[in-house]
Amino acid sequence: MIAMAVLAPIAIASTVANTQVALPSGLDSPDQGVVCNLQRAVCYDRSGPSIALTEGFVGHAAAKGLATILASSGTGNGQEMTFSPVDGVECVRETGPCTSDGTSQFLLTAILYVPASRPAGQTVQLRMIMYGEWQWQRTSYSHGTESRPDHSEHYTLRFEPDGVLSAKVDCNTAGGMYRFTGNQITIKLINSTLMSCELGSLEQVFQQNLGAAVGYFMKQGQLFLDLSNGAGTMAFDRPAPTPTPEP
Repeated sequence: MIAMAVLAPIAIASTVANTQVALPSGLDSPDQGVVCNLQRAVCYDRSGPSIALTEGFVGHAAAKGLATILASSGTGNGQEMTFSPVDGVECVRETGPCTSDGTSQFLLTAILYVPASRPAGQTVQLRMIMYGEWQWQRTSYSHGTESRPDHSEHYTLRFEPDGVLSAKVDCNTAGGMYRFTGNQITIKLINSTLMSCELGSLEQVFQQNLGAAVGYFMKQGQLFLDLSNGAGTMAFDRPAPTPTPEP
């Protein structure tokens, strides 16, 4: 029995390496050992729906919604033998595999139960920051004032792979570069469209704040960027979810 338990992950990995496979439609894998169903606004690991992972990859509002659903349905105690990350797919908690109509879901099983290591220097927090869209909520300045956009969806960031940054700056789009070093961050916007935005736009404020960002941290599913010389802190959140959770 022990030998079979040891060989099982190896067999799964070997099968995946030699088979053309894909994740079931509706699932995405933002990190090793994690899959997210964005329609449900729920993320899963080998133990099932995860409030912590949902908060990090989808946002605080989604995590709060998941916690409420798990509490009301009684499925948050971890006693169930299986969970379903997407309709038609069933996964055995902790050990796997994941199957659909009796057919093994090789890639999904490998991601959840035989996760590979992350690239050097990356942490789960960085993977969370580099996943999906961030919407600017406000910048709180050290002298007691703040800048707050009327429409946060007009001011967004995406930390693309390989240090590429894409942004929406009110009526314009912009591109640039970013770099994480420890708990520090450097952001440079390099190019932008040149539309004339409406009166009252915070376009310049947003760009100036980004250029002054020197530190970062996450708290309760939100991203915060500290400005240089203690001038203030930018706050970002995920887009509001429209989930139909069925964890």
